Amino acid sequence: MIDGRAASGYNRGMLPSDPHMLLSALNMKLRDGNSTLEDLCADEDASLEEVIEKLSSIGYIYNEERRTFTVV
Repeated sequence: MIDGRAASGYNRGMLPSDPHMLLSALNMKLRDGNSTLEDLCADEDASLEEVIEKLSSIGYIYNEERRTFTVV
């Protein structure tokens, strides 16, 4: 689920809806949690396709090798 939560808390299943805040939250979770994007989306009950689409709208793509979103 992606919703409009404030930046102060990224609770499980509650990712921010703002693309820039989402980028920050996902990269932090991927870095700190040592998981794949697929696993992270499953843990957060978020649509992988929705996440990828939202971040591509601001010019970011997922780099599987580095496990991070990077600018195109």
